[in-house]
Amino acid sequence: MTSALLLLPTQEELVERLQHTASYSGQLLLLCGQKGSGKSTLSAALASELDDYNSALVLCPQHAASAEIRRKILVQLISSPIFDDEIPLMDTIMRIQSTLTKPLHIIIDDAHLLPKTLWAECILLSKIQCAGSNVSVTMAMDSSYLSKLMAELSNDMRELLLPITIEPLPIAERDGLYQSLLMRSGSTSFIARDIIHRQLENQSGTPFEVVELLQLALTEPKKNNSGRGIKIKLAWLLILLTVLVVMGYLFKNEPRFNRIESTQPQKQLTALQQQQRDSAEVFIVSYGKILISPIMSAIKKNQAYQPLMILDNKPTTDEKVSYIQEVDSVALNQTKSNADAIRPRLKPKPVSLETSRGGKAASKPISTKESDNNKLPNKGYTLQLASVIDKKSLESIVTKIGNKEAVYIAKHKQRYVLLFGLYLSPQQAQNQAQRLQTEHGISAPWMRKWADLSEYRIELESR
Repeated sequence: MTSALLLLPTQEELVERLQHTASYSGQLLLLCGQKGSGKSTLSAALASELDDYNSALVLCPQHAASAEIRRKILVQLISSPIFDDEIPLMDTIMRIQSTLTKPLHIIIDDAHLLPKTLWAECILLSKIQCAGSNVSVTMAMDSSYLSKLMAELSNDMRELLLPITIEPLPIAERDGLYQSLLMRSGSTSFIARDIIHRQLENQSGTPFEVVELLQLALTEPKKNNSGRGIKIKLAWLLILLTVLVVMGYLFKNEPRFNRIESTQPQKQLTALQQQQRDSAEVFIVSYGKILISPIMSAIKKNQAYQPLMILDNKPTTDEKVSYIQEVDSVALNQTKSNADAIRPRLKPKPVSLETSRGGKAASKPISTKESDNNKLPNKGYTLQLASVIDKKSLESIVTKIGNKEAVYIAKHKQRYVLLFGLYLSPQQAQNQAQRLQTEHGISAPWMRKWADLSEYRIELESR
């Protein structure tokens, strides 16, 4: 084994078996194991052994979208960044099939979190050939997911899958792994070796269990101080009870005249509180007048009518209702006028139509209906040059091309797609693609039908 990963003997044998089976079986491999059995380690070791393959190793996160997984796979298999992660993997691989010089091997870890759409694509992908060999696909997944997966597939689809189960580690390898990790830690175990050996025998045989046992053995046991803690808590409880008893006795024997006199300051305090509350009400009324004053000034400027006067006395219910209705009417009219002032005036923009072999484009305007709805043409062909998430990434390609009149920036879901030209025939589109490659260094433009881009929307911004 040339892998830089430290593997146990049984793990090395399993990686060699996976590599050999993927080369000759023509089936999609399912690496099944329980939590902590080493699926991720074996997947990484297998990827490091594929020197003769164009390989991709992908960890599938929970709730991942299909486009995200496709993008992670394709960026490792294709040197050119121009691809569409919204179309199935088979279509993209078949489109670039002639440019690939090595067989493909795709490894997906935590495949039980993979969307069902990607499962179907990977099964079909394993039947496609590249560089004279079938595309190899290996998926690492939890053993509990295998029965659920098989129940959802037909008999023909089940024959395309080959489950390979990760066997438990032998007791000798468990013991050797424990001792090796203990020596590397440089610490001393607090549990006797014979006890460790018995616990290793009772385990199910996963490397994760061995690591957990080592962490337990290196943790110093806590001393039992529960008896002392209980004594301290009882002492504090006794002191608290003593204080309560003494305070109750003093209050019971307090002279009567002292308790009567103590009520007088309370009456004075209540009168002071009432005076403060009255002052606060006066302040709130004055402050309310200050807040309403700018609103009344705005009403005078925008409406030709005499507003209600704010009186020193409290307004009646009819006055309150009238004032609220007038303020609401002014606010509504002001909002409508502001909306009319800032409403954008969108104008249709011209698109380019190639009319000659020399590549000169004639300007042909899009209909007003299509421009208002941000829709692309539905006839002819165009060239897709890039598909990105950050729109600013397209600036360098547009600058390199120079002919901005023939450039379209369309949006599809969360991605921006750079399109070039509008062509009446596939031959015109292919001729322009060759010129872009030779004159501007654009890598492999993708010819697409406008009719297939019905869900795309043109960005109506100045070029």
